[in-house]
Amino acid sequence: MVRKLIRFGFAGIVSLGISAAAPVVLADDNPAAGADKAATDATKNAAGQAGDMGDKASDATKNAAGQAGDMSDKASDATKNAADKTQDAAKNAGDATQDAANKAGSSTEDAAKNAGQKTDDAAKGAGQKADDAYRGATRPAD
Repeated sequence: MVRKLIRFGFAGIVSLGISAAAPVVLADDNPAAGADKAATDATKNAAGQAGDMGDKASDATKNAAGQAGDMSDKASDATKNAADKTQDAAKNAGDATQDAANKAGSSTEDAAKNAGQKTDDAAKGAGQKADDAYRGATRPAD
């Protein structure tokens, strides 16, 4: 039993040593190593191209964002201009309404003054006529 244990243990160590050393020793002779290197180079090239395409996409996105910002600023300016024009139009309309109200108020005031003056004159005239009629009726004959 000890003999089998030594024999299998020694065989296992030798087998392990050979399997560990074989890739290192045979690495230069392995045709798969060249294919592996070519695959690695192709992967690096593809990664570089993908990186370049990512940079181009990033630049395009930045440009589009800049253009969108410019368009937003232009729209904002147009909105502000329209708001200013609307505000000016509203102010002008308010001023015109106030002027018309002032003119109408002045006209009404003038008409009321004239009507009051005419009423006062008519009342004075009627009072004068009544006074003359009373004096004429009570006056002694000349």
